Amino acid sequence: MDAVERLRSRNRFEETLPSGLKVTLRLPRIRDCIIAGQVPLPVLQHVMEAAQPNGDTPTVSPEDAAHMARFQDEIVRRSVVAIEGEPCELSLEDVGEFSQEDYDRIVAFATRTEAAPLAQP
Repeated sequence: MDAVERLRSRNRFEETLPSGLKVTLRLPRIRDCIIAGQVPLPVLQHVMEAAQPNGDTPTVSPEDAAHMARFQDEIVRRSVVAIEGEPCELSLEDVGEFSQEDYDRIVAFATRTEAAPLAQP
């Protein structure tokens, strides 16, 4: 295994989704999504407001919710790199094929809401 393969393997995690589907996930760099313009400004504003120490949860408009949904779709698209051991590159249309539970699990993993395993076996 060369150095680049070792680097890639450290950012790959085998997960069994709630449906039983086995996927390989990578943690996307949120910064890369931001720089590429795939994180809409309303999403960033909502996240920054939600992170304020006063504990007030900002309200989300329907338009902001739509922006967040598009961001989550992009995060899922970038995170899934293999399904049942077969490498893949998902389109945004493919993302819609995941069950809601599987989709939510991938989003939680990719946005670091749920912790990734610390080490691979």
